[in-house]
Amino acid sequence: MELVGFYREMESNNAEVYKESIANAYGRGGGYEATLVSSYLRSGYPILDVTESTVDVIDGSFRVPGGSSVLTDGRFVWREDLAAYVDHYSLSLPDSFLDYIRENNFKVPNVARENILDVSLSVGRLLGFHTDSGAGPRNSA
Repeated sequence: MELVGFYREMESNNAEVYKESIANAYGRGGGYEATLVSSYLRSGYPILDVTESTVDVIDGSFRVPGGSSVLTDGRFVWREDLAAYVDHYSLSLPDSFLDYIRENNFKVPNVARENILDVSLSVGRLLGFHTDSGAGPRNSA
């Protein structure tokens, strides 16, 4: 699992995940087909839904409902609002991510349900969410 687009300006309380500054990705040109890439990003498998709205951390020009929600293609993981940053700024993205998208002809590949669940649990832990062992059905004795 590889993280893409988790910039420290988006979350100051988790330096382990939000390491890179968006300034490193902004203004360098994407070198990719922004419309195809943002469409790919929007079609990922949702693995963590967050109902808050996020605000553009570069200049405040847009908002994204559920922007900090997380999606995956089984290999890479990104936030919902990354597509808006691609649309507005053509942020520089990792070559390995762009190569993977192109190899899949800009279509999110089919991923087994078990793999998506594994990624979801890993991302949840990484972002500080914990499973409550008391939640869910209980057997009555």
